[in-house]
Amino acid sequence: MSEKRNIILITFDSLRADHCSFVGYYRKTTPTLDKMAKEGLVFENAIASGVPTPTSMMGVFTGEYSYVEPSSLIPEHWRREFATRKTLAQILTEKGYSTGAVHENVRVSHHFGFNKGFKYYNDLPTVGGGVGVKKLHNMFAYLFGKLGFSIEISDLLMSVGTCSRWEAYYDIIINWIRKTKKPFFLWILLLDTHTPYIPPRKFRSNLLEVYYYAWKLGKASRGVYKLNNNDIKKIIDIYDSCICYADEFVKKLWKDVKNYDPILIIHSDHGDGFGEHGFYQHAAINGLYEELIHVPLIIYNASIKGRIKAPVSLLGIPPTVLELIGEENVFPSESLLNSRNEYVISKIISAGKIKVAVRTEGWKYIVGQKREGELYNLKEDPREQINLIYDHPDIVRELNEIAKRHIKHAQELSRIRSRLRFISSKLKGNGNRKRRI
Repeated sequence: MSEKRNIILITFDSLRADHCSFVGYYRKTTPTLDKMAKEGLVFENAIASGVPTPTSMMGVFTGEYSYVEPSSLIPEHWRREFATRKTLAQILTEKGYSTGAVHENVRVSHHFGFNKGFKYYNDLPTVGGGVGVKKLHNMFAYLFGKLGFSIEISDLLMSVGTCSRWEAYYDIIINWIRKTKKPFFLWILLLDTHTPYIPPRKFRSNLLEVYYYAWKLGKASRGVYKLNNNDIKKIIDIYDSCICYADEFVKKLWKDVKNYDPILIIHSDHGDGFGEHGFYQHAAINGLYEELIHVPLIIYNASIKGRIKAPVSLLGIPPTVLELIGEENVFPSESLLNSRNEYVISKIISAGKIKVAVRTEGWKYIVGQKREGELYNLKEDPREQINLIYDHPDIVRELNEIAKRHIKHAQELSRIRSRLRFISSKLKGNGNRKRRI
């Protein structure tokens, strides 16, 4: 394959695979992606390494699982984890690439270390708008939280954060591409499919109705309101409209950048729940069900096409990029183009407990999420409603061994990292005492 190809990585935040028409959804939600899927390479069973966005994207950039609790809002926790790892942007910068990123998700901002290796990292007004913008945003978040709205409603008033539309920063993306030195690697994270699901006028009928169901969804996500079937249907209708709008971004972008002949890698970080397992949005506590970890993944304009049914992990994205530009893999994961695994692992650390899902093409085994293990036949029960944990002991035994090995490995790594941090703090303390003498 050709070396020094331009690469654009497009991440849709909270886009479920089963709501994309190229994956089989009954609605035509992704017409642009449908065409790219026919001409490119589609991974039908792409699995996020964890949930939510920071956990998943750390895996996408480093090829390794995250060992930070997903709920952590302490930037040092994430920066410390990045400090011990190589990132895709870092490697590409070393290979002579211009590396850039444009997004507005505060949880993967430069404060949390996600800019490691990027020469240009524009995380926009949410974190870059100054103290005044942040104070105003926090005030709105507090007031609307008291009224029972989803916290993202505060973003709506300022058109930032989760309510930033791709059209608002599209020119930033195009101008960077036009001005930057080639070859380039660009990461774009779109929040148009993230709650509170506010599609623009072209993709909705009644704005008040959209706000009303955003309010209901916010209350249901916090467990203070129970949605009925009609509520869920309306929310899904609005969510699908947001997907259609986000698909328009890919259509416009390809029209404007195809002369640069970039390879496009298009995926989602995770999905969203609509009550299938008693939760909404993407809480990590229940983060191993299909609605959250089964994500879309397409490679387009790379002279490869087809559909791969075998399960693959998003951890394979960084070595895949290196393979596409003719470079050797330096990451611990393997390329998506050479994967021969019969299963992939998705995991979450929550309240110090490791929860693991072993995902094959047809089966899913989960341990740590409930009091007992969970086994689902995905071909007969894709919504994971019938737990077969006592019906197939041989399958459970095999998949449980895989899960236990992974948990043991994660625990050992955690102990080593904890010990190293303790030694490092002691050394720093001794150094400070010497300087004071």
